[in-house]
Amino acid sequence: MLDIMNRYRTLRIGQLLLKVGGVAVGLVFALLATFRDLFTAAEPERQDRPIQDADLIGEYNHRTGRLDAGNDPYGWYDED
Repeated sequence: MLDIMNRYRTLRIGQLLLKVGGVAVGLVFALLATFRDLFTAAEPERQDRPIQDADLIGEYNHRTGRLDAGNDPYGWYDED
């Protein structure tokens, strides 16, 4: 009689673990889909801006692709 009861308990624990595991896997997939949507919805920075007279004076900054005063610490400039 105890053997039958222990088998039933084992089956119930297995079913509970399957349900909890299924919920956990579902949550992981939902989080991954949310992160994917957030990253794809992020719009890249717009590089289009009107050209001004000050943009035509200075040194060419290869990082930004524009002319500037030559004081960008992260940009690089060609030596003449």
